[in-house]
Amino acid sequence: MYYPKSIYDKYGYVVLFMLVLTGCLSGQRPPVMISPQLDKRVHQVSQLPMNVGLYIEPHLRNYVQEASIKQYEAGAQLYTFPSFVFPFGEPLSLKIEEMSKIIFKKVTPLDNLQNMASGTNESLDGILTVRLKNSVIDLYIEQSVWRAIGRHNLSITAAFTDPRLNKVWESDIAVEGKGLDFVTSRVEQEWWETTGPRFGPAVDDSIQQITYELAKKITTSREIADYISKLKQ
Repeated sequence: MYYPKSIYDKYGYVVLFMLVLTGCLSGQRPPVMISPQLDKRVHQVSQLPMNVGLYIEPHLRNYVQEASIKQYEAGAQLYTFPSFVFPFGEPLSLKIEEMSKIIFKKVTPLDNLQNMASGTNESLDGILTVRLKNSVIDLYIEQSVWRAIGRHNLSITAAFTDPRLNKVWESDIAVEGKGLDFVTSRVEQEWWETTGPRFGPAVDDSIQQITYELAKKITTSREIADYISKLKQ
């Protein structure tokens, strides 16, 4: 049914509010699109002259997280909305791999570490392992201004070892990704009505931040620098 634009503009936000409250965003929802970019500053760090193996734990590589939208605006009734699915383990792992290929001379992805301790791969100078430490995704809607807010508190643990898995360096890296989505047009309103707010940018932001922070910590580590010096002797 067609409504004159003036009527739509007048009642559009009311319609959207009623749709949200009555659960029109319910049902099976497609996964949130996650498409992070690599921080440009990664290309500015000094490359380390090492051939390393990269092991990303399967729990991180395959990680998928659900989060629900909640409204906490003062004076408003609390509503809990259907969950959004964030399959960010794979894109995070890919960005870690991309970053590693920039900061190291050569990177070899590893499927497991079972044979490393015995020294079966002598071509490697060391091994970088990365695992997920924690992930908290918070999603909010501010009813009065129709703004959606996403926050992603993400932390990982990274370790660098020699080829026999003797630990050289280890560190935790934690960041907070943020994203905002506003309803400013009819097109955006219709998008919200059918698929919900865009929360992917909050996760994109956390992935971009954490890969850069990991690159910075690795390339400025005193322990790794000393290890490289010993390799040259």
